[in-house]
Amino acid sequence: MASSSRRSCRHLALALFLLPLIAAPIAAAGVIITGTRHIYPERQREITIQITNEDTQAPRLVQAWVEHAGHLDGPDASDVPFSLSPPVFRVDGGKGQAIRLVYTGEALPADRESLFWLNVLEVPPKVNPNDSAYDIPELNYLRFAFRIRTKVFFRPARLKGSPDDAMGQLRWNLHQGAGRLQLVVSNPSPYHVTFNDVALALGSRADAQLLQGESGMVAPGATLTLSLRARQALAVPSDAQVHFRTINDYGAFSPPQRAALRF
Repeated sequence: MASSSRRSCRHLALALFLLPLIAAPIAAAGVIITGTRHIYPERQREITIQITNEDTQAPRLVQAWVEHAGHLDGPDASDVPFSLSPPVFRVDGGKGQAIRLVYTGEALPADRESLFWLNVLEVPPKVNPNDSAYDIPELNYLRFAFRIRTKVFFRPARLKGSPDDAMGQLRWNLHQGAGRLQLVVSNPSPYHVTFNDVALALGSRADAQLLQGESGMVAPGATLTLSLRARQALAVPSDAQVHFRTINDYGAFSPPQRAALRF
């Protein structure tokens, strides 16, 4: 009898835990940012970023801020050489809002790009339980705040070359050990290089086996290690090549690239 009672209690607890999840509608972000990355040329007075609320039925409250790469400072603790206006605003359903990003002049490296993150936090409106569009009690409605992060590249005026030149300057090395294969890419250019896809071709023939690798971004003057999806150690031929595509300033993919591999 005691065992049956304990089972009943466990089932009741599970049901109570799952009830809000079952009753709650699927949450979806309504606010979008135009562009997946933003370039800030040093000599430009400001750049404008467009925010749009794609939910035509309800407004959104939006908070925006910029923070250093690798930091999660939050809007109150962020200390960056930019001002953003407006930092908090309402976007009606189906409408948009332009935000202005202005460089405030504090010193940044002049020989390479600097990376920052633009954060956009949206909070959906509170549900009116009397609204005919919702047939659930307010008690069982879950509200979610969504945050979108996009890259902001500050680009000094006198950098050598162009972002497109950076692809050809990359140096690729192969590390193999403990049953793992890794590509190590070095970026001597002053530009960030973001990869959409990377693979190691086991030979120079068109039908050579491809080992897919991780994607990522390599900073100016830095190296990046990308693991390859190989289930076992393989013999890598001397004519192996790296196949990759990068993402340009406009968020588009570059044509397929091939690079020699250094052993």
